[in-house]
Amino acid sequence: MFTLRALAAQTVGTVTGLSIQGLGQLQRMIVLLDITASAHEAADTLDVYIDFSMDNLIWYNAVHFTQKAGNTAPIREIAVLDPAAPGAVVINVTADAASGVVRPAIFGPYCRVRSVAVEGNADADVSHTFAVYGYGQTYRVPFE
Repeated sequence: MFTLRALAAQTVGTVTGLSIQGLGQLQRMIVLLDITASAHEAADTLDVYIDFSMDNLIWYNAVHFTQKAGNTAPIREIAVLDPAAPGAVVINVTADAASGVVRPAIFGPYCRVRSVAVEGNADADVSHTFAVYGYGQTYRVPFE
């Protein structure tokens, strides 16, 4: 298991995490979003995204965890990325996925976490504390 975003609070704004490199050997990845605190108004929101890149320049959104309100109880969500089952249709990657959507076929050697916290009213007290962890799996090829 590896850390994609260490446990920390996020206030209003967009935070784009550092690129995690060296994931090219993975065949599957399980991502855990662990929100430990969101103790503010329901109008405050948090969106957490997992993006991948082939070249560390152009990024494609693979996961948009379910949008969380500012008064959400602590929660954990898991997304499974497995390009072995890519589906039968093309995936439009010019925009982020909708809330709660996983695009399991989007994968690459570079990964990052991106998050957006929005203040729902004018009191500037939005704060969400969360971490994101990854677990990568490789498939072993049997001896012939």
